Amino acid sequence: MAIIKPAIPFPAKVLSVESLTKYIKDIVENDSLLSSVWVQGEISNLVKAASGHCYFTLKDDKAVIKACLWAGNRKYITTNFKNGDLVMIYGGLSLYAPRGEYQIVVTDLRPAGIGALYEAYEKLKNKLQAEGLFDQERKLPLPFLPKGVGVVTSSTGAVIKDIYRVIRRRFKNMPIYLVPVKVQGDGAAKEIVTGIERLNADSRVDVIIVARGGGSLEDLWAFNEEPVARAISDSKKPIISAVGHETDTTIADLVADKRAATPSVAGELVVPVKDDLIELIKQKKQRLNRIIKSIFTIQKQRYEKCAQCRFLIKPSLLVAERRNNVMNLSRELDIGFKTFIDNLKHKFELLNARFISLDPIVLLKRGYIMATDEKGKVVTSVAMLKKGLALKLGFADGYAGVTVDNVIVSEGEENG
Repeated sequence: MAIIKPAIPFPAKVLSVESLTKYIKDIVENDSLLSSVWVQGEISNLVKAASGHCYFTLKDDKAVIKACLWAGNRKYITTNFKNGDLVMIYGGLSLYAPRGEYQIVVTDLRPAGIGALYEAYEKLKNKLQAEGLFDQERKLPLPFLPKGVGVVTSSTGAVIKDIYRVIRRRFKNMPIYLVPVKVQGDGAAKEIVTGIERLNADSRVDVIIVARGGGSLEDLWAFNEEPVARAISDSKKPIISAVGHETDTTIADLVADKRAATPSVAGELVVPVKDDLIELIKQKKQRLNRIIKSIFTIQKQRYEKCAQCRFLIKPSLLVAERRNNVMNLSRELDIGFKTFIDNLKHKFELLNARFISLDPIVLLKRGYIMATDEKGKVVTSVAMLKKGLALKLGFADGYAGVTVDNVIVSEGEENG
């Protein structure tokens, strides 16, 4: 018997590939889980473009997913990665419409299996930062020229060789005191702390280098432990941290008084170039000789000038000259004082003559009369007079009482 397939109704709306892809893209990119997710897998098909972008596939034994790491985010990722590495990546899922493929846009990448270490690292970092162990104010300055350099690191490997080579090249006879320690694994942190304490107690050492070569976070973990950070912080001598590569940042780097990108750089920081110092001393010595010669020349000129001075040759001339100056000054003082007194006397005479000329008694002696009314008010105008008014006439030698009989104004009119 034949099976009849039911007819599919003709759709009312047909989506374009673009519309369908856009719909799926909106769902994927707006999903709260898929927009920020951690995924673990193995890197394969890694391509590092000249532009700085990275493209790779993240896979496990059952599935694969494409991933892209843009150059703008790549510069903030310190982890080195290659094909075959097991990593954890963080990012958001996106759909690439031209190929209809979804991929993860990576914003962070870390080696897999060390999430707990990162968490412990951040926790200790925040704790010590809150205590002020990273503050610049508490960091000790490096000595300009130490009498001895202490090094806490492994006695084998390239690190100690690099430090020795750089210091010997810059300052051949600089004493270097190595405290060999384990730099990774069980007991490494305790040995590093002991090494720092030993060098702090060694009076031959002025500055300490704590160093280790590069490695993974697990390899460098001894320098992220709290006892090591406390030992560096408590050190009475400045400590340079040269742990890992330049991109690695350990707690020891943050607490140390100075961080060096590499052990070789630590060697450069800890001592100056001896030949440069010798040249500088030579230049300073030459300059000092020139200054001393110049001072002697100036002093000799002063001596010769003094030796030709007539007062030093015959001191009595100076005494005689000073005596003449004193006599001249005394004479000028006498003349000036006499002139000053004469001027004062002349001014006094002028003022006295003026004072006398204004004396009312003097005017009365010259025949003038001063009339006052009954109240003692001086009569200065005929307008103040009236018939029968009693007046008092003042003369130079006495007074007389009178009565006004009539008042005549200057125009000749008679009043009363």
